[in-house]
Amino acid sequence: MLILALSLLSTFLAAWFLVGRFRVYALAQGLLDNPNARSSHTVATPCGGGLVFILLWLITGGGLVFLGEWPLAHALIFLPGAVLLAIIGYWDDRYDVPAQWRILVHCGVAGGSLMALGVVDLPWGWMGAALAFFAMVWSINLFNFMDGADGIASVEALFVLGVGGFFLWQAGGAVLAVPAWALAAAVAGFLPWNWPRAKIFMGDVGSSVLGFLIAGFALAGQAWFDVPLVLWVILYGTFWFDATVTLARRVMAGERWYLAHRSHAYQRLHHPLGWSHGRILWGVIAVNSMLAGLALWAYAMPDMALVALGMAVALLCITYGLVERVAPMYVKNTAMT
Repeated sequence: MLILALSLLSTFLAAWFLVGRFRVYALAQGLLDNPNARSSHTVATPCGGGLVFILLWLITGGGLVFLGEWPLAHALIFLPGAVLLAIIGYWDDRYDVPAQWRILVHCGVAGGSLMALGVVDLPWGWMGAALAFFAMVWSINLFNFMDGADGIASVEALFVLGVGGFFLWQAGGAVLAVPAWALAAAVAGFLPWNWPRAKIFMGDVGSSVLGFLIAGFALAGQAWFDVPLVLWVILYGTFWFDATVTLARRVMAGERWYLAHRSHAYQRLHHPLGWSHGRILWGVIAVNSMLAGLALWAYAMPDMALVALGMAVALLCITYGLVERVAPMYVKNTAMT
């Protein structure tokens, strides 16, 4: 455990240092996220910093495979897809890749990763594989959708990967727990630079790969070590609930749902309500802490897992409803005609 702790600390420190160097590079190269009418930030900010922690994680993963600590059959679920998503994500950060090409890559990565996992290892056979495919593609995109406030995506990843890695470790899945914690350590090194007021954004190169890897760890943990997916669903609640409910409402309202917007609950707290990024982030930390507690309770008492899930959904509904009350997504026109 001491060697593992020192390795994770080294990963954290390397990420912290290299993100600072990358920020200097991004400023010199003009790799900036310029604010627009749909942004939550007001000044041009370096972006693409996720490339650092993704590359660190890929190097770590390759090293674990080389040392025989991560079976190649496991690594093939994660490493090729992460490389492809990092490439298309970084290219999008720099040059704006059309949405249809990004979705094509996302679907290809999800399909290839599930083939490497093996559909027979998933619950419900082919139906489970179809649901897993949809969930993975959605996870890749929702992490990107929700990365719109300083620190929010980094904090979400730390909660999900940190506690999820604990579940994997306890189930005898150290070969998955260690890569999950290594990614968490790299993201933790990025977080000081992304903490409000952010000095650099992770960009699509970071957010899309994080969404993919979280889905991969959850599905592989279920298939190989019987770590219930419901635990990951609870942990991941802040992101999937806000993103899914907001998307559904936009579709029902007839909006072009694929266009950039700032209708998510956390975005509405910033505008029009006026919450700072720091206040929003601490709110997310508070909600995630309660979700982590429910997930740990469900792990300790498996018979109560569905109850814990119901309580998590109720918490998220109440939180979303409170935001809706003070900063509604759609304002009714009450003007007299």
